[in-house]
Amino acid sequence: MAIVKVKAVKDDSGHWYVLPMDLFDSFRNDERNVNFVDSGKFDAKYGQYMTGGDLNLVQLYADV
Repeated sequence: MAIVKVKAVKDDSGHWYVLPMDLFDSFRNDERNVNFVDSGKFDAKYGQYMTGGDLNLVQLYADV
């Protein structure tokens, strides 16, 4: 497992994600694409990075 820089971000719905830095720009673009979100592809692509709760309870690293 490699250690990578991550960014904690909140989506428009208020859910927190801990994303590898290289996914941040595509996350924001995909988040604005309503068809991508509604199709379930957004959750398939980024769901593994969703914290599922309070960001303070999450260790800030991501498996890539």
